[in-house]
Amino acid sequence: MPALLTDASRLDAHRTFWDFVASRPDEEKWELIEGRFVMQAQPSIDHQIIAGNLDRRLSEGLERIGSDRVVLQNPAIDLRPVIEGNAYVPDAAVIDRSDVEPGRSVSGTCYLAAEIISPSDRRKPSSSNRGKIAIKLAGYQALPMCDVVLLIEQRVVAVTLAIRDAGGWITRRLTDPGERLILPAAGLDCRVLDLYARTSLARARRTA
Repeated sequence: MPALLTDASRLDAHRTFWDFVASRPDEEKWELIEGRFVMQAQPSIDHQIIAGNLDRRLSEGLERIGSDRVVLQNPAIDLRPVIEGNAYVPDAAVIDRSDVEPGRSVSGTCYLAAEIISPSDRRKPSSSNRGKIAIKLAGYQALPMCDVVLLIEQRVVAVTLAIRDAGGWITRRLTDPGERLILPAAGLDCRVLDLYARTSLARARRTA
């Protein structure tokens, strides 16, 4: 779990972060990671296709089971009060419908977080000894309401699935394209390869 921040400068950074984001163009995606402002790299086309595939399947699954939760792409998740100095923008997340309000741009809930991994996600932010994705994974797992984290590789067909149970977090890595990814609480039941439909990886498999 990320350490709770007590340094005044980092707390100030959190208070000013949303004002900064509001001043930036909509196409820019910023995160607050351990008190530092971090801009997300422009996603590749494959990255965006995978995000769309996951969004569609989660949306259909939630509707099918009659859930009152919703899935969003690139939502801003505020980790306070659990962790200070951190606000993440996962590639997709399942949040509570109560967070959907006119003018609201930040969610305080996150039941499922999904990150599509690009090389920049494994780089270490300035003055940190951990990669960006490692920091974010620990942050999601620290949230009491978050029960699932998906780390979807962009350059190979592979998904790391972390699920919370009564004894803590269980992590599995799914590399068989035909293996099923089943998340009953989100109504999700699909093959790993289904997340890569219409990507360059899927096209390469068809022509190999």
